[in-house]
Amino acid sequence: MPVAADRGSNSLAYPVRLARCCLALLAGIVGLGLVLPGAAEAQIKVRKADCYVEADGRIAINGVCEFLTDARSYGTGGFRLASYENGYLRYGVVVAVTSPGSGTATWNETPGGKPDEGPSEAVTSGGACWTGPRTRTCAWKIGEGRPGFAGGGVAPAPGIGAPRTADCLIEVGGAARIDGPCQFRADAGQDGAGGFEVRSYARGGLDFIARLTRDPRDPQKATASWNERPGAPQATAPLGTLAPKGPCWEGAGARLCVWQAGQSRDASDRPAAGTDPGRVPPTETARPASPPVPRDNAGTGAETGETPPGMVLKLTFKGRCESLVIDGEDITASCAPTARNSSTTGSARAEFVFGTSDDREVSFLASAKGWVESGTLRQPIDEVMYEERGQSLLVKAKGVCEMPNPMGGPVVITCSAQTSNSTYTVRFRTDGGKPVLERSSPG
Repeated sequence: MPVAADRGSNSLAYPVRLARCCLALLAGIVGLGLVLPGAAEAQIKVRKADCYVEADGRIAINGVCEFLTDARSYGTGGFRLASYENGYLRYGVVVAVTSPGSGTATWNETPGGKPDEGPSEAVTSGGACWTGPRTRTCAWKIGEGRPGFAGGGVAPAPGIGAPRTADCLIEVGGAARIDGPCQFRADAGQDGAGGFEVRSYARGGLDFIARLTRDPRDPQKATASWNERPGAPQATAPLGTLAPKGPCWEGAGARLCVWQAGQSRDASDRPAAGTDPGRVPPTETARPASPPVPRDNAGTGAETGETPPGMVLKLTFKGRCESLVIDGEDITASCAPTARNSSTTGSARAEFVFGTSDDREVSFLASAKGWVESGTLRQPIDEVMYEERGQSLLVKAKGVCEMPNPMGGPVVITCSAQTSNSTYTVRFRTDGGKPVLERSSPG
């Protein structure tokens, strides 16, 4: 009997010991699962840096940018630099270190492209820069200056803020030098008086720079300067003393006006009499507008001043839908062979609409002005509407639509937007025919 009792005791103790062992093993597995992701995340660090990126003779980044290190992806000492505009990636470069002092640089050639999927080349390090036959990529801590740096870029002035897109009119000697989208930076100035700098770009490179600095003793006075020659990297040519007038600062020989992107201009935006007709603003610095519109049978262009404000303009394209994803579902097979773009004159609102053969429809909606760059309209998207069987769903989203000038032949129209929990994308190739233009009054 005592032996039987001992066996019973042992038989009860065994499952207890086994349970303890399993619990310890499970705890170890769970602990490992918690530790490993943390270790991986510890390798990724993101911070701001003072950056300079030049590719094929064109300055892509020159100022504050995002600096990301990831030893697992880019090697020890490797990094990624990226600049953003309105929350969207603009330019980026990845430097993957393969051995001490040597690596590979990969970059995006067009704004918004993926840096990891662009062209690449071998680069070597020297100081704060990695240099190859086509590129130079440099990064410094913010505030340390650019010791030993020589070359095509000019470091941002002290106190200068992050750039943002604005609508600008800069006149010098009665001629409009910037008239449309610009890069705007607020500047606190070394004395705290404040001011700003605006830049325009053409043919993928810097065009004009204008800079205004307020008088610290009199906020109603300011001095201005500009770079005088397209592409010159410094705004050193004086424009004299200016005084505020509405959204503008005006002087004897210059006028600087800035509006928020999407804000309507008032009568002050018209160039003064005697504007020099010899300088034609390049396509890239055209005022943000709806896509180029064809002339109708009457010969009246919607892009001229003859179209009254509030007029709804609708362009309908024929072609081939190459890809359509609605709410994360790929429905390319049922995508319709037509697409349309609508805008309202005098308003920043616009939409790109794509449908299906079973009467579903997705609209990419915009409430802010887009801009034209290298002949392509880039339109930020902030909402997506999905319609099916007479019911609609409107959701906040973040994305962009791109459309080259459709009047010169076949083009590819793309839209991509991300909501809080899903994706909407489309790729539509026009057949090159003249799009159909319809005009209608609102309501």
